[in-house]
Amino acid sequence: MDIIQSTREDIGRIATQLARTGWAEANAGNISVLLPEGADDMIWENQVFSDPLPIPMPELAGRTFLVTCAWSRFRTLQQKLNTEIIPVRVSSDGLKIIRLEGSKDPTSEFSTHLLVLAGAVSRGWATASLVHTHSTHMLALSSSDLPGEMLEDAVNRSHPEVSLLLGRGVRFLDYMTPGTWELGVETAKAFENSDCVIWRKHGILGLGRDIDSACDAVEVVEKAARLLLLEKSAFGKFVGLKDRELLPKDPLSHKDSDEDIDDTDGDLPPGPPIID
Repeated sequence: MDIIQSTREDIGRIATQLARTGWAEANAGNISVLLPEGADDMIWENQVFSDPLPIPMPELAGRTFLVTCAWSRFRTLQQKLNTEIIPVRVSSDGLKIIRLEGSKDPTSEFSTHLLVLAGAVSRGWATASLVHTHSTHMLALSSSDLPGEMLEDAVNRSHPEVSLLLGRGVRFLDYMTPGTWELGVETAKAFENSDCVIWRKHGILGLGRDIDSACDAVEVVEKAARLLLLEKSAFGKFVGLKDRELLPKDPLSHKDSDEDIDDTDGDLPPGPPIID
């Protein structure tokens, strides 16, 4: 099986999973996967057309990625892999996008996919994938009026798997108009120091070197949001991990038990702030 077809099948598999969770209602959600260099040459022997890019994209010059189409439905994507997941190539000078003649338009969040994938290449990644979906609990949590920094801290404290799987953390972006280049620019900046970005009141984006890693980021942070909302409902506050539980264990230290560590230490606040 060639890499184009296998990647389409991977995208269809993840899209179906996201639809089953209820995170991709109607035509919500979009996915892209940057292919390895030189893996796509034959597809561009067909009739193509090009459009100018509003800004140069030298990082992606000559690179191809697959992306879901505008108005595609994740619940039916596996039955329409060849028409709803299209290849897009950035020209060798980085000034144009190239598409196959007759192909559908890419997702309305196309600018974000371009800019985030370009950032991944700048960091030395050979491949990358971006998954955007409307995960329910994070959508609710991100609608809070709490500052983004406080929500980021709460997510990081919600479960030990967050810091384990998302070493570069999570970022919240204030609401911006969907589908704009401005949103794409800010999202790419946020991904410079994070593995997952939350568009407040809109959705969640996971970035990884492959599509499963990108989906992992979405799932982990959505679980964090669910835990936080359950804690707030049950206890009236976010509970989460204490500072001493976030710190890595010192293999030379004998202070590995709860009894050996003093929660009153002035350098170690006992946990996240109480949020009434």
